[in-house]
Amino acid sequence: MKRNAIFYFLLILFSVAAFLFVVKQGQLLEVGKLETISTQTAAPVTTDTAIEAWKKAGARLWKGFHEPLPLLLLQIAVVIIATRIVGKLSVKLRQPFVIGEILAGILLGPSLLGAIAPESYQFLFPKASLGSLQLLSQIGLVFFMFVVGMELDLKILRNQADSAILISHASILLPFLLGAILAMSLYKNLAPAGVNFLSFSLFMGIGMSITAFPVLARIVQERGLTKTKLGGLALTCAASDDLTAWCLLALVIALVQAGGLLPALLTIILAVIYVFFMWKIVQPAMHRAGRIFTNREAFTKMAVALFLLFPIASAWITESIGIHALFGAFLAGVVMPDKPKLRTLLAEKVEDVSTAIFLPLFFALTGIRTQIGLLNEGHLWTDFLLVLLVAISGKFIGSAAAAKASGKNWKDSLSLGALMNTRGLMELIVLNIGYDIGVLSSQVFSMMVLMALVTTYMTGPTLNLIDRLFAGEKDQKGEGILLAFALHSRGIDLLRLAGGLFDKGSKHKKVTALHLTPDSWISGKTAQKYEKTSFEPLFKLSKELGLRLSTLYKPSDNVTRDILKTIQSGNYSMFLTGGARSLFSDDVLGGKIRTLLSESDGNAGILVSEKLGDIKKIILAVYSDNDLGLLNLSQSLSKNLGAKLSLWDPRGRVPHLSQKDRNLLKKEKTPIVRGDDPHILSEADLILCGLETWEEETELRNWELADGAGLLLIRYKEQEN
Repeated sequence: MKRNAIFYFLLILFSVAAFLFVVKQGQLLEVGKLETISTQTAAPVTTDTAIEAWKKAGARLWKGFHEPLPLLLLQIAVVIIATRIVGKLSVKLRQPFVIGEILAGILLGPSLLGAIAPESYQFLFPKASLGSLQLLSQIGLVFFMFVVGMELDLKILRNQADSAILISHASILLPFLLGAILAMSLYKNLAPAGVNFLSFSLFMGIGMSITAFPVLARIVQERGLTKTKLGGLALTCAASDDLTAWCLLALVIALVQAGGLLPALLTIILAVIYVFFMWKIVQPAMHRAGRIFTNREAFTKMAVALFLLFPIASAWITESIGIHALFGAFLAGVVMPDKPKLRTLLAEKVEDVSTAIFLPLFFALTGIRTQIGLLNEGHLWTDFLLVLLVAISGKFIGSAAAAKASGKNWKDSLSLGALMNTRGLMELIVLNIGYDIGVLSSQVFSMMVLMALVTTYMTGPTLNLIDRLFAGEKDQKGEGILLAFALHSRGIDLLRLAGGLFDKGSKHKKVTALHLTPDSWISGKTAQKYEKTSFEPLFKLSKELGLRLSTLYKPSDNVTRDILKTIQSGNYSMFLTGGARSLFSDDVLGGKIRTLLSESDGNAGILVSEKLGDIKKIILAVYSDNDLGLLNLSQSLSKNLGAKLSLWDPRGRVPHLSQKDRNLLKKEKTPIVRGDDPHILSEADLILCGLETWEEETELRNWELADGAGLLLIRYKEQEN
């Protein structure tokens, strides 16, 4: 072994020496070649030529930035950074992430960047480069609409068809009619030249009636409404809304692009034939494929390529027919096999690249097209306010009135109106289509983009206002123990501890489990998968422990804020979570844990453990009189878990116990270990320690846990009877 190491070292040394010799000889040849060239040209190297060389190099570098590929890469980088930053700021203001992305696109356009730094704007987004940006964004939108189509659950539409279809169609018809009436006042001065009134009014009607199903789904999840009747009805109405609106949009595009009634009729007939073909022939074939590709192992690269080729082919066909590529991609998603695993796998492949790269490019392109400065002419701001009024009143009143007519109470009716008024990304897609085919002018396009921004922004505050107005009708707050976990295994450990913290004779052992996915832009199918895999093991364990378990799940852009909101909204006796070291520190209370503890004042437990094993021995560390207050809790935990409890008294605090607690120790035969040797802790499966003690006694950070053991840091104050 040693001889091989020596031989290997000598081999490397010889190779390096040989390479350096070759380089040296090559340099001698290079010098000779340069001398020959210099004698032939006899051009003296002066300072001026060196300066010129630097200038030429700088010019080449500057020109290189304007080559198509480097410029496109720079645009992608700037757009992604801007949308991420403004999106995060939007989340901090308790708004959907998409609000920040839309706003970032507007800020990168002529409305701000072009106004304050026109040279930088022209350098970053020259007019000649917008074609590449548009093509890339359209490719991203094709895959995004494919995912939106897959998220559309037709079973839900059938199950709630009675009230959902009434509400969704009312939420389309009223704003559609109001939009067509509004077109009468805007057509003369703001419609593009050569566009007939029918096309303009139809497009204004669709622009007013659209609902952003993906954004609405995120809002429903964020507000914990997914499993409520209101949330289910809102999602159903939005799905029906989208389906109807996209069919109407296809008809309008066919009418506009065909250039006449007969050609438009031919386009519509071809579109109907294609939809029938997809529904009756392609869908059964896709369902057969869905029975084969049901797991990751069967989901080969070839299968992925074929499935991703499907929306591209469908988009190409609908674009060739004359409706729009996005309609074909949406239809391809709708007819995909009704297999959650397959849809989730496909969504995971598509949505990351689509939402992280291509959609921000679409927002940037929309922002470039949105010129707020154009509205300073004449009475255009008055026209914008009229557009906003029509949009809000039509969608909000139409949805709320229909919901009330179908038997819903006022709170649910108004909440549904607020949710259906959400436009967001889908509105921008429709507006860009109208702009591309020449139906919308720059002024109308800018008005409608601002309208989409305002109506999406107002959804959250409107729902909060409705909740305050109907505060007496709130559901009963949560109670019992709340546990929040990230990893599934940590959820099981926390549930075991939660079961042990209840009094032995307690009849209402209620536990609420909270799991948040730190990304609000995952698809609905992916969210359902995460929710199912997170809570299935907990439901099984809760039955074994005799616990009443309720669950809360949602994708989140601010996990700490949403956990705090859940803690503050419920009447929980204790909050449990796992310790998490931050990226820059080994402190188990670092990052979000410290924020949660500082901004909440209830009972809390932090579990520090790699993996908690069987708990047979529990040790309560008593460093101060406050730690003595954990005795009853420790006794309950040891009894419920069937573990042996010991007290470790390194500071001689046990004599300070009350007579009642001394009698309890004597009755339960709880041993007391004195002395300050922490070696005793290595025998414990679970160590209990007061949170204040952990913060004050810095030497405790050196405790070493045995494999499978855990440390539970507790902030606890007994409830007064």
